[in-house]
Amino acid sequence: MARFIRSLLPLCALLLSPLFAWVARANTINASTCSSVAVQAAVNSASNGDTVIIPNGSCTWTSGVTVNKQITLTGESVGGVTIINASSGDLLTITIGNSFHTIIANLRFMPGTGTNTSDYIVINGTGLVPLMHDMYFNLFQFQMFHAVEWDVTGGVIWNTTFESTDPTNAGTGGCLVVKPNIPWDSPSTMGTLDTQGTSNLYIEDSTFNLVDQCPDIDDNGRVVLRHVTYNGASGLTHGATSAEGGRFVEFYNSALTYPQLVPARNMNRYFWWRAGTGVVTGNTIQWINGASYPNKPTWAFSAENAQRAANKGCCVGYMCWHQAGSGSDGAVHSPTNTPPTVNPSGGGPVPLGQDSKQISDPIYIWNNTGTGSGLAHLAGGFVDGSPESPSDFCNTSVVPVNPATGQEWSTVDLVLKGRDILLCDTTDGCSGGAKPGWAPYTYPHPLRALVTGSGGPTAPSGLSATVQ
Repeated sequence: MARFIRSLLPLCALLLSPLFAWVARANTINASTCSSVAVQAAVNSASNGDTVIIPNGSCTWTSGVTVNKQITLTGESVGGVTIINASSGDLLTITIGNSFHTIIANLRFMPGTGTNTSDYIVINGTGLVPLMHDMYFNLFQFQMFHAVEWDVTGGVIWNTTFESTDPTNAGTGGCLVVKPNIPWDSPSTMGTLDTQGTSNLYIEDSTFNLVDQCPDIDDNGRVVLRHVTYNGASGLTHGATSAEGGRFVEFYNSALTYPQLVPARNMNRYFWWRAGTGVVTGNTIQWINGASYPNKPTWAFSAENAQRAANKGCCVGYMCWHQAGSGSDGAVHSPTNTPPTVNPSGGGPVPLGQDSKQISDPIYIWNNTGTGSGLAHLAGGFVDGSPESPSDFCNTSVVPVNPATGQEWSTVDLVLKGRDILLCDTTDGCSGGAKPGWAPYTYPHPLRALVTGSGGPTAPSGLSATVQ
């Protein structure tokens, strides 16, 4: 037995050497102040795997900080660091890589005198998925173009608040836009199909308060919203006005509420599928019903190219390009599952509106409770794309009409209950209705253990470095 144990020692040393190497060279670097200049200096002195701590305080940033290393950038304590935007550019630009998970934590971002052409945080690049926790983003008066632009595949966000404190509700747009690198036509990674938990962006135990477009699931976006509070908030998948549009959303085990405010909150739905598919289950949902804006639908759906040309052409039958209730299994299908598209002006080449890998993938909504759940709250939720210019209209003098109605094509002709939307909430006395084969991915997300220390190796402590 002793000889067997001795034979294992070289193997153990080989397996553990990367961990020990990380421990040996991981340093903690303290920025001298919370100013952007001091934070940038601390970042510049860091190496991959290091932690940069921003001391508690309130600082106005007139210029941004760029992080091209895989580090942990954190405030000294939760809620202790406030960064006020006074810049015409992005405040924090982060590029991920393959050596370490980039972690951002314990920062509060507030509007100041900056312009709405900037973001609080932009995350880009390829590599190990980034983690973000215990953050606060205020979008008062829509000063920021976005609070966060998440241009990477995968990631985990938790204990984070996106909020507008604008009493007139005029500043609640531009929140969290998600544009990963994974192709739209890659097979589904819903639920446990995301075998490593790195293909989807997971947003857990977070709060969305009086914000729109939060999240804005744009090109190729795959987002999981779970155990969140959604108060007077709404999100969407982008559609034909984008290059690819959103892929899917999973929305479960959360609370969706509509606050009675003065003045009233003008909110038209909790979530709008302009493309792709979804899973919605186990939520408690309050009816969107205010004095000034009564009886709004809970969910909205679109086949945007029915009446809007956008950059894909006009759809003349089922199924429209990446419409609500569609997905992909990664295979090429012949004949294609999308109908021909036509140039709305009748001249020039036919716009690109085909996807030979597109398949039917219904939006499953089941086992939700509350006054806003159920079939009754689909009424009014079928929304046609709104053309932005005369050339964006699907001109019925050129575009064929729906032969079944003799009228121009509309979302209600193309996104159908029972085919593209399968709803079975408990308020309708309905049992079952679950998406076949779907099961939620592990909660909390296992990568949170890299920060909390639960369920994984204990992070080293007491490491420090002094920067002169």
